[in-house]
Amino acid sequence: MADRVGHIGQLVRTMAGQLRDAFQGALGLAAHDLPPAMSHRSLVVDKVGRNAVAELVNQARNHPQRGDLGSANPAFVALAALAGNYGLPGLALGLRQETGEIAFLDLGLSQEEAALRGGAYLERARGRMLWRQLKKLVAIEVDRNMLGPRKRPRSPEEFPDEPGP
Repeated sequence: MADRVGHIGQLVRTMAGQLRDAFQGALGLAAHDLPPAMSHRSLVVDKVGRNAVAELVNQARNHPQRGDLGSANPAFVALAALAGNYGLPGLALGLRQETGEIAFLDLGLSQEEAALRGGAYLERARGRMLWRQLKKLVAIEVDRNMLGPRKRPRSPEEFPDEPGP
C-alpha cells in the first residue's frame, strides 16, 4: 500500500482531513466556525516572542530595563525602537513596588517633574498601549530575524589568493 517514501505521511494527512471533515459534519460545524489554523512559522514567532518578553520582564523585576538596539534579545531591541517611536529616550520597563505590576517608566524625567506626577511611571492607559506596541514590535523583530538559512561564516584561509598586480 505504501511502497514509496512519504506515501504513508500523505495517507495519514488525507485520512486526518477526512476524519476532521466527518466530525465537522456530525457536529454541524461549518468551516468558518473553526478558528483559523496558524502556520508553523507564526507559532514559532509567537513562542520566541513570548520567551523574549518573559526574559525582559524577569530582568525588569530586579531593576528597570532600558532598550538596547544591539541586544540579541528581540524584546530589548523592540523596547529601544518603542522609545524612539514615541520620543521617550528614557523609556524603561520596571516593577512598580506598591502594586507588584510591571509598568513603563520614563527615566528621562527630572526630579521635579517626577515629583509633580507622583513618580516616573507612565499612566496605566498609556502603559497598556505601549505594552501592546511592544509585543507587536517583538513579533516583527523575531520574524525579521528568521529570514532563513544564512551562509556560514568562512575563514580567510578558505578564500583563494587573489592574483597580484
